Parts: sequence; C-alpha cells; structure tokens
Amino acid sequence: MSTDALHQDQPLHTGGVPLDDAQAALLLLHGRGASAQGMLRLADALDVPNVACLAPQARMRSWYPQSFMAPRDQNEPELSSALDTIGTVLERVGEAGLGPERTVLLGFSQGACLATTYAAHHPQRYGGVVGLSGGLIGPEDAPFDYDGSLDGTPVFLGCSDEDPYIPAGRVRETADVLQDLNAEVTLRLYEHLGHTTNDDELQRVRTLLRRHVDSSAA
Repeated sequence: MSTDALHQDQPLHTGGVPLDDAQAALLLLHGRGASAQGMLRLADALDVPNVACLAPQARMRSWYPQSFMAPRDQNEPELSSALDTIGTVLERVGEAGLGPERTVLLGFSQGACLATTYAAHHPQRYGGVVGLSGGLIGPEDAPFDYDGSLDGTPVFLGCSDEDPYIPAGRVRETADVLQDLNAEVTLRLYEHLGHTTNDDELQRVRTLLRRHVDSSAA
C-alpha cells in the first residue's frame, strides 16, 4: 500500500486564527485512539492569540500500529506516512509565509513520538518542539545518529516518571539526542503523573508560544 493512501487523505482540522493572519503556527499531533479535534481543544486551553492551529487526523485514529519502541519495520508503512504528513502540513504553513522558525510542533503520546522524531530527522530552527508523554521512535538499541542542527530550537519534553507506555529512560535519551543536535532542551519528569498532561506542562507550552506572538495585536 502506498503511504499516500494512509494518513495523507485524512482531514486537516484547523483552529485559532487563519494562517494568513497568524504570527505563529502550532502543528498538533494526537495520540493513539484520539483525535485532531481533541488536540484543538488543548490548543484552546492555551489561550495564546495570533496563532494558527493545524491538527492532522490519523487514519483509524492511530499513526502507527505497534509500540514506538518496536523495530521500525513493524510500524511501516504507517510511520513513514505519518512523518510525511507532518512535512505536508509544514509546507502549507510555509506557503502562507510562516517559516519553521515560527512553527511549533506539539504532540501527545504517539504524536509526541512523531514530533520529536520528525525534528531529529529534519533538523533546522523551529519555533519549538514539544513532546508530551513521548520520545524518539525506535527500539532499545536504536543508534539515533542524526546529522544537522536544530540551531537553538527550544524543546520541551514532559512525561510521568512512571508512564505505563513511555519509559523515562527513553525520554531522557530523547533529550540527550536533541541537545546533541543543538536544541535548547527542557526536560521534566513528573512524579506519578500517569499518561496525561498537567498544568505545568501547559504553562510551559503557553510561554513558548508567546515568544512568537505580539499579544497587543490581538
């Protein structure tokens, strides 16, 4: 099956201000079994003005079938299609005049795994990369040997210290890999949080987004 027949033909949901009026873009990636609309509700809770929000929907609500720590070929062709979808959305944002340096990639769970993995595979200056309860995709022995530079991109990684799906060790490893790619990484492991988000994480995302907007223009 062609990767084009998987996620690329699914809806792209939007919120916030129109792209043509935005000062920044927020690309939102949902988790397994969740929805783009749910991520837009999270964006609404951030309440940052002048931001265009774009949330692609995964086919059958899952970006890839197996664990993010399974051998990569077990998650193909869905995984490649998911990463291609991110690239397609970034192209749309760029065509509207917002470059990657004014675009924040934010994902939860599966979406966090995609956001961090895409940034590592396509290193450049982004407005930010946020991984909530996720980490780089690959098995335990994955080399994560990437070339290029994230050029000071602010990265925030937040996760429970005992997440049932995301080992804390992989989150720490993700932080190290992205830092080696010249990102400015902030990592927070929250005690007994579980597989969810908390107010501290949302405040950190809010602060990151506000770097890119002029609230007086609202």
